[in-house]
Amino acid sequence: MKFTNTQPGPRGVNAISGPVLVDPGQTVGAEVYAREQQHIEAAAWFKVEGSYTDNPDASGPTLKAVAADTASELDGLKKQLAERDAEIEKLKATKADEPAKTPAEVLAMASNPDVQFMTFKSAAARLLGDKTPSKKDEIVAALEELATKP
Repeated sequence: MKFTNTQPGPRGVNAISGPVLVDPGQTVGAEVYAREQQHIEAAAWFKVEGSYTDNPDASGPTLKAVAADTASELDGLKKQLAERDAEIEKLKATKADEPAKTPAEVLAMASNPDVQFMTFKSAAARLLGDKTPSKKDEIVAALEELATKP
C-alpha cells in the first residue's frame, strides 16, 4: 500500500511493522491491517493506494485464559508472601526470646575475630540504646563504663 501525506505537517500511519512517519507530500509504502482503515479514512490525512492487509487471526490466548493465568500467578505470589511474613514473625519471636547479653559478654565479642563488627555493634546497641557510638573503640569505652557501674 502507498500512503501520501496531504497535510501541511508530518503525520503517522500505524503499520504492521510499527509507526511510520510521513512528511508533507511524501509517499511511503507500508503494510497496514484492515482494522486501521476506518481511522485513516476518518482522519483524511492521506491519499491511499492499494488494499489493506487482512486482520490477524484472533485465535491466540483469550482474555479469559490470560486472566486465569494471571489470577493463578497472583495466588502463588500471595502464598509466597504469607510464608515469608510467617518466617519473619518466627524470627522476630526467636530474637525476642534471646536473653540480653551482659556488658562483659559484649566486650568479649569486641576482641573475638570471628564476630563481625555489626554483630558486636548491634549487641552493644541493645545495652547502650540511642547513645551507642559509631566507632569500635568508643563503643568499648562505653561498655567498660557500663560494666563498672554498680
